[in-house]
Amino acid sequence: MREVVITDVRYRMTLTAIWSLGKKGIAITAVEFEDSNPQERLGFYSKYVKHCRIVPNPKDNEMLFINGLMTIGKDIYSRTGEKPVLIVTGSKSMAVVTKNFEKLLPYYEFNIVDEATYLSANNTYELSKVADLVKVPFPNTTFLQDDETIFKMSKRIQYPVVIKYREGEKLTLKAHERYKIVHRQEEFVNVYTMMHEIQPKPLVQEYIKGAGYGVSVVFDHNQKPVEIFCHKRIREYPVSGGPSTFCESIWDERMVAYAIRLLEALKWTGFAMVEFKGDLKGDLRLMEINPRFWGSMPLSLIAGCDMPFAYYKSVMKLKTQHLGFTQFRNRYRLHAKMRYLLQDILSIRGYLKRNRYNPMILLVFIKDLLNPNVRDGLFRWTDSQPGIMYIRNAVFGHTKRE
Repeated sequence: MREVVITDVRYRMTLTAIWSLGKKGIAITAVEFEDSNPQERLGFYSKYVKHCRIVPNPKDNEMLFINGLMTIGKDIYSRTGEKPVLIVTGSKSMAVVTKNFEKLLPYYEFNIVDEATYLSANNTYELSKVADLVKVPFPNTTFLQDDETIFKMSKRIQYPVVIKYREGEKLTLKAHERYKIVHRQEEFVNVYTMMHEIQPKPLVQEYIKGAGYGVSVVFDHNQKPVEIFCHKRIREYPVSGGPSTFCESIWDERMVAYAIRLLEALKWTGFAMVEFKGDLKGDLRLMEINPRFWGSMPLSLIAGCDMPFAYYKSVMKLKTQHLGFTQFRNRYRLHAKMRYLLQDILSIRGYLKRNRYNPMILLVFIKDLLNPNVRDGLFRWTDSQPGIMYIRNAVFGHTKRE
């Protein structure tokens, strides 16, 4: 089987791909930036990784990063006689690869969208236009007009609202730093002014109540889904809207239909996770697309939905079937649960404060903690070293949060 090159292995979700493919005997080369802390390179500590390579950080020089990937591809081809499969996981790496993917075609096999498609998925305003076109519900959205002051804008808005950067990932901010929830006019003027100075004309959206959901997909080169997985967020850290710390596998036909319709309109290929918020039995709205690996990906593998291998097979054009959504639902176990234990513990204080220190919140957490059926998203007894290093880095302040 062809070897695989996986980038950005400092992130915990990359371990899902390493475990999935490594257990199948596929040789893995893990890639990290040369300026990263060696202790942060979690994938380097996995027993399933055969080779470890470092490349320049694309933040400093994009072409040196691309040249580094080209060199790795050349080396593997000269050793095996086959081009390796490329899996790009980090947002900055993905942005640079989509811009330069034609340069990598002679050295790798991959399914990755072009730059224009990637930017459309990553831009909230552009995404809202596509959603409107294909009738996928999106929060009511407005923005600062050319002839309008921020104060004037603040007077025409119904609160609460969410102020969101149009392209938050470009700012290299953590998930919960890409938006602010505002409840009053005075607060709006201050927050919008600050965010406007960082990135012009952030969007203003109605605040959507309810739970968070995700539809994770792998699309093949024909822009058709070869794997679909749904999950529900139960807890997150920070509680104001950070990455999921506790989540559950579910299935919802309407949400899946929205996600597939949206991605087909974008002519998608490769990995993506479409986020929704609201009520599965009522009002449900599209929030954003994560056009890369996402934090809750380990849950899919725990539930029996092998997304990394689905991607590998789609790149290799191995036999796949498109038999309708029910096929995908029946491939994995519903109500499987996963947690990131460290972050889940940290989230409890926020949930207690939000619920006025209701003791039931703590009791639910303890029940989940003692439930033997809840799996950890990071730690595996069969490959424990990456999890140990993650905890060590967290204690000493080195951990990278997705």
